[in-house]
Amino acid sequence: MIRSFLNVFLPEDEHKRTRILYFMAEATFLTVVILLLFGLMKYVLNIVHLDTDFVVMIGPFLVMAYVYFRYIFSGIEFTDVANKGEFKKQRRVVFKRSLLVGVLFFMISPIVKGIPNSPGERIELIALSIIFTIFYVLFDYISLKRSYKINRDLTDD
Repeated sequence: MIRSFLNVFLPEDEHKRTRILYFMAEATFLTVVILLLFGLMKYVLNIVHLDTDFVVMIGPFLVMAYVYFRYIFSGIEFTDVANKGEFKKQRRVVFKRSLLVGVLFFMISPIVKGIPNSPGERIELIALSIIFTIFYVLFDYISLKRSYKINRDLTDD
């Protein structure tokens, strides 16, 4: 194993580790290309007038989002789900974990944003918690479904 500070953030599974490193390399390459295109459009062609602070700040978030979505849609998260029974069991775990994370989000949001004072702020807190939970369960379920399909196809061969 290569010694790097990234090892703290990467999984122990060698296949997952390699795939995530590829996703990170792809994201970095795409970010460099996009930044070069923005620079070309701004400084050479004078086509766009960009707020450079915004472009610099959005870069890391684009990289993280790209890696996250590639990981979710690659189907490598749930390596042990290869039959219907394991899929159903893991699906229950995904839903329970999502509800737990949603409740934690609901409880932590007032600490970060402050306790809601008006009915509108309370509705916003509840709505954001519900939306967060829906997206969390959706992404986890998509990852589970893709992993199940890939693992099932691998065992059928």
